[in-house]
Amino acid sequence: MNPIVEHFRRYFNLTEVVDQQTAKRDGDKAWGYFDLRLLEVLIWIREGLGIPLVINTKTQQQRGLRTNVCQLVKDKTLAGILYITAHLLGKGVDFNAAGNKMTAEQIRQWIAAHIDECPYPIRLEKDVNWVHIDVCNVTDQKLIWFKG
Repeated sequence: MNPIVEHFRRYFNLTEVVDQQTAKRDGDKAWGYFDLRLLEVLIWIREGLGIPLVINTKTQQQRGLRTNVCQLVKDKTLAGILYITAHLLGKGVDFNAAGNKMTAEQIRQWIAAHIDECPYPIRLEKDVNWVHIDVCNVTDQKLIWFKG
């Protein structure tokens, strides 16, 4: 297995980053669906903050990798809406701090304050009560803020 994936697995198991159907069908093969830059950025955040991060939970299954069977994606497809997102590409996730140890805004501010240490350029969604981070930044800027 890739060393970045192995490092990432110290902090997250597969069902925390993919929905239950994907984990059941594809198992460890699903790790290959992720952009390794995203995993490295999440490792950087997890180790920098020193607190656990929560992506998917039993009730929130669309915060990591999204597939065509995820309800959010199905709804867009049935409505005839073009839907391309970092989640579908394995380049983005939503997360919060475990146990509410930090608010989403505190985490975003920490990321912004330490952006020069971040291993890759990123995008952060603003004005939401979770952290959306992705590696879909195609500019020279280290941090792009966007409103979802």
